[in-house]
Amino acid sequence: MKFTLSLLIIVAAVSACGGPKLTAEQKALRDRNVAQNQAALAVAKHVALDGQMFRVAHVTERNQALVERVKGSGPYYVRDLQVAAYRATGCGAKFDAGILAFIGGDIYSADLADLRTKVSGKFDGWGVSLEC
Repeated sequence: MKFTLSLLIIVAAVSACGGPKLTAEQKALRDRNVAQNQAALAVAKHVALDGQMFRVAHVTERNQALVERVKGSGPYYVRDLQVAAYRATGCGAKFDAGILAFIGGDIYSADLADLRTKVSGKFDGWGVSLEC
């Protein structure tokens, strides 16, 4: 009981401290990235692929595409994102695994439809690096 109470007090104290604070430079970078994403999303292209529809937003400033399935059901995979990005931009496309690199196993065989259901909040699309 004593241990549980101590643990609860520590957890409450740590959570009250809040998260990490961004520097002014980090905030400016975040704001710039958000603006670039929004501009790219406003002129995004739609690509039909294997009975599904993907929205591809080309963020030219970062040589990146934001790819999201907007129509279709069932699983989709990294390959689908890369093909959609290539068809929309004409650039070589490679999936940005980011945090997904830590899930273990082969990310290229992971069902992104299932992973997408676990993403909460704003989601502009899966990141795909472009080589133009």
